[in-house]
Amino acid sequence: MPQKPGLKRDLAAERAARKAATQQARLVPQGLPTVRPDQLMPSPENGRRKLLKIDELADTLRTDGMNTAMTVIPPDVYVEIYPQHKEVVEARVADGVLFVVHHGHRRLAAALRAGLTEVPILVRREVPSLRIAAIQENLQRMALNPIEEALEFQEALDERDDAGKQLSQRELAKRVGCSQTYVSHRVALLRLVPALQQATIDHWLKEQQLLDVSDEDGASTQERLLLPVREAATVFARLRPDLQEAFVRGDLTSAQAAVISKVPAEQQAIPVTEEAGDCGAINEEAAEPAVAPLPEPRTSEPSATTPSPEASGRQPAAPLSQPSLPTGSTSADSKSPQPDAAATPVATDAEPRGVIVVRSVEDLALNIMELLEPDEIDELKALLSS
Repeated sequence: MPQKPGLKRDLAAERAARKAATQQARLVPQGLPTVRPDQLMPSPENGRRKLLKIDELADTLRTDGMNTAMTVIPPDVYVEIYPQHKEVVEARVADGVLFVVHHGHRRLAAALRAGLTEVPILVRREVPSLRIAAIQENLQRMALNPIEEALEFQEALDERDDAGKQLSQRELAKRVGCSQTYVSHRVALLRLVPALQQATIDHWLKEQQLLDVSDEDGASTQERLLLPVREAATVFARLRPDLQEAFVRGDLTSAQAAVISKVPAEQQAIPVTEEAGDCGAINEEAAEPAVAPLPEPRTSEPSATTPSPEASGRQPAAPLSQPSLPTGSTSADSKSPQPDAAATPVATDAEPRGVIVVRSVEDLALNIMELLEPDEIDELKALLSS
């Protein structure tokens, strides 16, 4: 009996293999030579001692592949330039290494972690100086400024796939290998007025040491408006355009902008400060509150010119009674108890009015009302309320 076609074949495994090959072909640029990542070794002379964000780059390689080929050098050429690494290179060649990586050490580590089976390479056989070439590679790689990155991010967020779906900021951050905060801060910069966008670019250029000391107009960097990305995105991008322009003109300070940015746009306004000219009609004497003169200290001893009780028409105040001592005790061997409060004299220069013993606020008020005339009580109330 003839055997049916496909018998004893794992068709599902064959389809998975074809799909994987197609996926790998999509992840690798066509027209460039490729090798397995394990056939490459990092250069012992690599200037990067620590490779950062390998996991984020590996996630990007899994979804979008490696779009930039790594520059590699044949082992014999590398050993001619760096003979001190001959043993290390020859040992790795014996294990199957075909090339030494010149540019792309971070991409190599991410490709190994992502499990890629092929990576694109660009082979260089004539390199005058590997170290100078590496420095040139890093310094000549001009990154996008924050505003250019913001425009690229926004364009990517506006794109739709075949199903009409747009990427979220979180998905875009994962695709490009950065944090969602990085994407959101860059996109927020697009809400800045042109002057503040330029201030953000100038600050970035200064941080990259790419901003000259003076521009074509002769303005020094101290006179430029420099705005860090974080402050621009979290404070000034939340202000209305007119308030941003006010900050550029100098009518709004950074501290005021930080406070205003926390309220909704419809409630934002420039703080109103009182001008000195509004108070021109008020003279200096009126500006200072009138202070009543302090009463002069008075003694409780009666003056030589003190009139008699009959002449004053008032009854003398009752003298303070001395507490009696217990039987058998004398003032020499015992002390009299101190009064509850100090005696306060209330009198005028012309007419001493006696002594008030303060025991409570209510008692003080009653004594004052007995000693003063009604018009004097009203005057006292006015002084106390002032």
